[in-house]
Amino acid sequence: MKKLTLLILSIITFSCNTDDEVTNETEYSEFITGTLIETEINFMPEEIFNTNEVQEPSLKLKLVSSEIFPCVNYSLSTTVLTKGSELIIRFDEIIEPEICLTAFGPAISYIDLPLNTNKVTFINGNTIDKYSIDINQEKVSLTLIEKNFTSSLYDKTFRIPENSFAYVCGTNTNNTNIYSDFFTILEQNSDFEEFEFEGEGRIPYPETTDGNWVNHPSKFYKYSDFEEFNDLDSVLNDYSSENIEENSGVTISIYSWNNIKFYSWIEN
Repeated sequence: MKKLTLLILSIITFSCNTDDEVTNETEYSEFITGTLIETEINFMPEEIFNTNEVQEPSLKLKLVSSEIFPCVNYSLSTTVLTKGSELIIRFDEIIEPEICLTAFGPAISYIDLPLNTNKVTFINGNTIDKYSIDINQEKVSLTLIEKNFTSSLYDKTFRIPENSFAYVCGTNTNNTNIYSDFFTILEQNSDFEEFEFEGEGRIPYPETTDGNWVNHPSKFYKYSDFEEFNDLDSVLNDYSSENIEENSGVTISIYSWNNIKFYSWIEN
């Protein structure tokens, strides 16, 4: 009796899987070419800046191969299609660069992510992965529907709030007071209001410095007056010249939502 039950369950499972495969092949037959890349794919939503100019961020899907290549500038060739509010991404090939940047790394590509997207479908050969996606002003949330060769690096990703900036500071062990001294200056400005990213999700600003002896936690602010924010370049310059010694192991960075950056080691 037990063997019979297992046999029936196996038949049902096989039947369900077969039905799913047939449905996928029928639904996406016009997009399937059979072309296959031999790597799994990690991906995540990310807001990036397309140039070094002042600009609002663009929402993208970052695609990263799990395979590591001998050049850091390999890329993924894709065909991107839309079907209503569904974004369909078909992987075509891995592009080897003409000039190799000699460091090991994955193949990476960025895909535009329209704000009205509610479903993302990946096609690799005859294999199909699906995720539902919810995009609002606060964050981007992904929910797995079907997975074979892809992995979402973050189920939830915060978006960069308008009129926000990050205070990112690293120090040496003997001058940690600089971190608190400068954020006290920020706190004293009534046009700057500190905030936190509440709930689960990847934070779109650096959460600490990297490479200092002491990597302090970043602080996040919103400004109500752009001119006050813009004056931070001179405030930081003055503070740095008076309080930060050369080669003292201190870095202060200000990163804004629209790609404005101020650094303690550069005269802004």
